[in-house]
Amino acid sequence: MTEVKNIKWNFSSYTDAKGRTYIISYYNQWDSEKKQSRVAKRVHVGRLNSDTGEVTCGKSYLDAHPDLIGKNLFYEDNKLVEHTEEEVEQIKAEVNKDLSFRCDSVSFGLTYGCWELAKSSGMQKALTQVFGNELGNELLRLGIYELCSHGEAMQNYEDWLAMNYLPNAEPLSSQKISYLLSQVQQEQIDEYFVLRYNRIIANHNVLKEKAKEQGIELPPMMMAIDSTSISTYSETIDNAAFGHAKQDDFLKQINLTLCVDYATGDTCYAYESEGSINDMSLFPDLLLRMQNCGIKLDEVLITTDRGYSSVLNVQKQLNCDLKFLTGVKLSEDTTKKYIDKYRSSLSNPAFLNGELGVYARTTPIVEKWTSTCNGITTDTNVYLHLYRVGELGERQNRAFMADVQRLLKLKVANKTCDPILWRKYSKCLTLDDQSKKWSINASIVEKACKYNGYFAIRTNTVEDPFDSMVIYRERNIVETCFRQFKVLDDGERLRATASSYKGKLFIHLLAQNLRMMMTVAASKHKADGKVLPGDSITKAMLQLQKLQASKPAGRGVWIVKEIPKKTRDLFDLFKIAYPKKQVKN
Repeated sequence: MTEVKNIKWNFSSYTDAKGRTYIISYYNQWDSEKKQSRVAKRVHVGRLNSDTGEVTCGKSYLDAHPDLIGKNLFYEDNKLVEHTEEEVEQIKAEVNKDLSFRCDSVSFGLTYGCWELAKSSGMQKALTQVFGNELGNELLRLGIYELCSHGEAMQNYEDWLAMNYLPNAEPLSSQKISYLLSQVQQEQIDEYFVLRYNRIIANHNVLKEKAKEQGIELPPMMMAIDSTSISTYSETIDNAAFGHAKQDDFLKQINLTLCVDYATGDTCYAYESEGSINDMSLFPDLLLRMQNCGIKLDEVLITTDRGYSSVLNVQKQLNCDLKFLTGVKLSEDTTKKYIDKYRSSLSNPAFLNGELGVYARTTPIVEKWTSTCNGITTDTNVYLHLYRVGELGERQNRAFMADVQRLLKLKVANKTCDPILWRKYSKCLTLDDQSKKWSINASIVEKACKYNGYFAIRTNTVEDPFDSMVIYRERNIVETCFRQFKVLDDGERLRATASSYKGKLFIHLLAQNLRMMMTVAASKHKADGKVLPGDSITKAMLQLQKLQASKPAGRGVWIVKEIPKKTRDLFDLFKIAYPKKQVKN
């Protein structure tokens, strides 16, 4: 066989009537008469151990291939692969694992896809680098469980695992899971996000160099920052405190701040803080913590909403030599003064962007700010962009008047009023001293609604007001992250004690990151016609779950069922390699 030159020898297996499996080697030649490729020669290689995949070569094959004598050969992916003694021991140990807790047929497609996505995105590598192989991989498995089970309780992990594929996974009791989560420390979480951030920066720099070669100037990496509150029943978490809660105001809460990359949707950094602290106050601490962790922000455009707006925070970013774009509170006297001055321009169609549906004007006088960076004081130009959205103003007016008129009806009917409603809108009503009738105070209402539909953006980087508006609107990617974290992955309430809550938050973040990767991948391929079924990530996940794998008796492998076209399309969409026909463990 070896005397034939430039021939590609293939390997295959067959099972005889007694259930014994053998490996053969063969090569094909083209049959010009029948116009097809046919087997030209077939050689017996040896017998296959179906449990381990080890091949015991026959004497005639070894005589023809003396270089294979004494080697540990295994049949993998239709090839003969050599393994070391250590690898052989590991393979045998895997085969001897007790997998009786698992069903003979398991859901495969979704969990396999999540695991491969974590590998290809560098998530698994970062986890094992920071937490070690054992804990890092267990945290990833728990994150996939959170995502694929839609937030089931940790005590159900064992039962879920019996019906779903995860590589090298073993059933864990709720006590064991609590112990693993308690091993997660803030320093490790910071280290993990530094690795993720550095990967994002490195990928952005590669794209930047490619764009430069084509004569294109790529904008800086953009990072959206926002916070949300997470309610908790725990009385042992130090950071749990009563704060401004939109719901569950009877519960304490913690704040979670996410820093999200615009391009990938990946979380660059996550910061957990006390629930009573508002966004504006925690922002300087957030920047300081990121810089202390080794995260370099000098080449990043930081975008924040009006909740972070303050003169001190603008000054802090200037002193740190950072690029920023932030919404501005209309409570600033300077901003209201400019809106009053250019109100006519903000109703002039010449200042309207029809595509965005926004009137915009930049103040002619560029703001001059003084910054001190590395001991050097410099003057910095900061742009203040003014905007008006007519539809937004109308919606705000209608909502405002609906509440005012509801309060008026209660007063006219001499009914008890909601204290919050009265405190907020009582100034808009007036009581006639003679008739004792309540009515709306038109001048107060006009003053209260004067700036509805108006807002402003302050930036030291983006000169054009409409470009700034596009960037500001796209920061809703962080809102998408929060929706996935709180609603879709059941992270709205924190059910954990002080010892394990950081770990619980962390695996929720891992689940949210995986879902966000799928969301961004799908959105980038809409132009190619590769859209999600029903335009829904949840529906896509359910379709992936349909792909099954079964475990033959006496074999240490899973046999993946035939992959339907819809499932292959989803693997392509999320850039996940198709699974092999046989998967170990």
